[in-house]
Amino acid sequence: MSDPLSIAITCPYPWPPGSDLAWEVAAQADALHRRGHRVTLLVPGTRNAAPDDGTDGPRVVLVGRAIKTGRTRSVAGPLELAAGLESQLASASFDVVHIHDPLAPYPALTALRHTNAAAIGWFHRPLSGAAFLGPLIERAVNRLDLRLADSAVVRRAANQVIPGDFLVVPPGAHDVPPPEEPGLAIVARGRDRAGMRFALAVARALVGELRGSVRLMGPPEAPWRTRAAVPKALRDHVEVVTDTGPDSWRALLGSAGSVLLATPEDVAGPIARMAASSGRQLIAPRCDEALELREAPGVRLAAPFSRGEWIDATRQAMNAAPGPPGGAVGHDALAETLERLSLEAITARRAAAEDRLESVTVDFRLRVTPGMDPNQVAKACAQAGLDAVAVVSPGGLEPAQAVADAAPEDLSVIVGQEVRTADGVIVGLFLVESIPDGESLEMTARRIAEQGGMVVVPHPDSAEVPSADLLRDRSVLIDAVELVTAVGGQGSVDTARAAARLGLNVVAGTGSAGLEGVGAVAVRLRSFSDGRDCVAALRNARIVRPLPGRRARRGRHRAARST
Repeated sequence: MSDPLSIAITCPYPWPPGSDLAWEVAAQADALHRRGHRVTLLVPGTRNAAPDDGTDGPRVVLVGRAIKTGRTRSVAGPLELAAGLESQLASASFDVVHIHDPLAPYPALTALRHTNAAAIGWFHRPLSGAAFLGPLIERAVNRLDLRLADSAVVRRAANQVIPGDFLVVPPGAHDVPPPEEPGLAIVARGRDRAGMRFALAVARALVGELRGSVRLMGPPEAPWRTRAAVPKALRDHVEVVTDTGPDSWRALLGSAGSVLLATPEDVAGPIARMAASSGRQLIAPRCDEALELREAPGVRLAAPFSRGEWIDATRQAMNAAPGPPGGAVGHDALAETLERLSLEAITARRAAAEDRLESVTVDFRLRVTPGMDPNQVAKACAQAGLDAVAVVSPGGLEPAQAVADAAPEDLSVIVGQEVRTADGVIVGLFLVESIPDGESLEMTARRIAEQGGMVVVPHPDSAEVPSADLLRDRSVLIDAVELVTAVGGQGSVDTARAAARLGLNVVAGTGSAGLEGVGAVAVRLRSFSDGRDCVAALRNARIVRPLPGRRARRGRHRAARST
């Protein structure tokens, strides 16, 4: 166990808990508190909510009010919650902040700018229609030191909105004792009642074979509709359990040796994890959500709405002996994992802070023309928040050298040239002598390398680059490829980041967009001393959007400045 950590946990859903995620957050907070950590819950409150000073458990701070979005659903009020979160994160000293459901409409991500704590984002089932959020929240999401996903399904969905590396960490399972009798529990909590009707039809077909009681749980809203859905043939056998949280889930499972999960939504829910962790027999539809469950003992998957297959699977489950626990871990074991991940996030945050002191933000290709004023070029680069800029032009080094002479002391200029080879246009950086046009790609690349320079293939939309076949054949001569320019959208940035993860040296720059495009995209990498050191630094570089007026505090760590 580590030294006690100060952990803040945010949740968009109101307190006291009334939703699956809020109950999960409460269980995680309690488990982390039992491990000796100082846990603070930053949550919106309902009308009857009261703060908790944390004497006997996690501290609860109400940072806003909940707004009802349905009969049983509420989310945080954005303006009031934003002020509360910012105040708490700015005034309290936390080691790490856990943000649950970052894609929900609440301002936890933006509030991170008020704290230096490490940040972990835990992505749950993404909201439908959230794909458009990617470009809007990209900068905020980049503040996260670690991204977690409930399941492979959630990871895939979240990756479509905000591409990146996600670690799958399933939620914990609430504790539940072994079944008291071999009864049947039907879980149909989804809003689509077709699943409930189908599950009841399966139970009705087995009414003469039922052993023990049958308990049914429907959606938490309007439980009378669940009771009304039970057919007459089953009303003497079925007891409806109202969904009020973990205690009601335990009551549902108490006399059930077999659990029928009616919909994919139920497969991904907390009752499925409780049943799997306690060795109960599960019957579930074949779906992506069942991938995590299928390895657990006692799980039977059936084709959705295939009545005969479900009847056979349910009959087998009712006649089977209880299996060993598996398929999910309890919250105490999960808390141990979260403790380890929190320490990793804290270490990553500290390393990133140290790296920022020695890193530089570089525009790797600004194409200047004879009509541009070198002083205006240097001024635009400085105002864009760049630490270094690679200036290129066709025909020689004089325009780039003029910008280098005009640049302020804290802006490094990499002198380069756009060279038209016999096979297409390439760029040479870190040059001290001009490169002649018209020679082969191989000869031109060798001339650049002889000066200790760097060979870059510009973006194919901005220049007539060599053919793909030739570049593949001569790939050993190429140091980097420009995949992002100022005129490219978010898609080009995502493509470049994916290519970088595959090991390709990727650069970004203004290109031919003129001074208006300076600072739209750049590359952040460790400081470097020359062209070859820059190539090595690109292996751990990131495509970024510079913040105007902000530059790395490099001290004596400077990018190479060509003279």
